[in-house]
Amino acid sequence: MRIVYVIGKYITFPGAFLRAFWEQLTCLLLGIPVEHQGYLRADEMCGHIEHFLPEKASAAFVQATAPGVMGLLTGLPMFMLGFVNLRFMGFIFGDSAAMFILYIVMTYVGASIMCCLHPQYEVAINLWDITLSKIRSGNAKSVIGGLFMFLPSFFVYIGAVLERFSVPVLIWAVSVTLAFVI
Repeated sequence: MRIVYVIGKYITFPGAFLRAFWEQLTCLLLGIPVEHQGYLRADEMCGHIEHFLPEKASAAFVQATAPGVMGLLTGLPMFMLGFVNLRFMGFIFGDSAAMFILYIVMTYVGASIMCCLHPQYEVAINLWDITLSKIRSGNAKSVIGGLFMFLPSFFVYIGAVLERFSVPVLIWAVSVTLAFVI
């Protein structure tokens, strides 16, 4: 399945590259050492960077969620601007060739960023384990913190599992294709 993952990441290379950049920036801000900085490697780390896993709950939460939030904040508006102009406003090549191409590129880059919102699998497992240990701790303050982290940790974990098999790439490709066909 690694081949499917790498192919999916290479298809969405703008989003994979940006995701890895945001991961490295987050590691820099949190003081987490980075082992290997290759952004687009042909292995399971494609679109991610190798770094140490944080042990503190707050650092693990930020490391797992901040790059995805940055991706959402940049990818969704870019995708929507291109997609809405092409699909709903009916912008065609005859109107303006340059703007038509720009809208296609914006749709592609926005969708590729949206395909790369989730962290690598090990980061998601680390956050999930920390969240569950906080909930099981028995300490009231820790349990409350774990409950606030539970839902985002669950979505990060599910997304990381799906991303290992390039499911977001398939979902976005089918959705965009169907939107233009129907």
